[in-house]
Amino acid sequence: MEIELSQTGLALIVFAFIFGGLCKGISGIGVPVIAVPVIADLTNIVLAIVLIAIPSVVPNIYQVWRYRKQWNNEVNLIPLCVWAIVGSGVGIFILDSVDPSILAQILGLVLLVYILIRFLKKITLSDNTARRMAGPAGFLSGLTGGTTGVSAPVILMYLSSIALEKSAFIFGISVYFIAMGLGQFLWLIQAELMTFHLAYLSTLTLIPLGIGMWIGQKIGDAISKKRFDQFIMLIMSVLGLKLLLGI
Repeated sequence: MEIELSQTGLALIVFAFIFGGLCKGISGIGVPVIAVPVIADLTNIVLAIVLIAIPSVVPNIYQVWRYRKQWNNEVNLIPLCVWAIVGSGVGIFILDSVDPSILAQILGLVLLVYILIRFLKKITLSDNTARRMAGPAGFLSGLTGGTTGVSAPVILMYLSSIALEKSAFIFGISVYFIAMGLGQFLWLIQAELMTFHLAYLSTLTLIPLGIGMWIGQKIGDAISKKRFDQFIMLIMSVLGLKLLLGI
């Protein structure tokens, strides 16, 4: 898949990654949740998913290293990650077979579900239930990630339902994103959606992403996280409705 971008389109995509990094630096919101809908709205969802492939993995490597000592095997991450890779493969197959406009509408719905989950009260699962749900949760999150580029609603709902300390939560979700992201990258190559040129562009997005995260970390203490989260949720609501309604 080769896509020609205008200078304006390229500049807007760069801004999307700067803004995504800024949001991650301030509030910890995942970059795909911000960047994918913006890019999908500017171009198409297939390009958005391809470009997010590398930046969805690299920042999480640092998170895993930083919080590696805080993980006490509260959850078996292996079935979660393995089934996420399988699900992402099915998702990429759907991505390559279905009209992108339909997938954009699904992405809009996923964003709205994500916002709803953020406002719902936390649901707690027992240890046995959490173990049984690891595979299905991994597959479903991988499926949504493969088809829309955003797997946050499912994986966030699953991991948030387990009694994890904040550091352990960050470690667990970062491991998941690395596994699914690497699997998705390979699936994209297999589907001939990821080319050397697009892999190069995806790698270059780490620059604006890093700049945005650096700015976000610098100004984070001076900004009300609650107010900023509300602002981001408002933007995501508008994008979600726009994609869902096709306007």
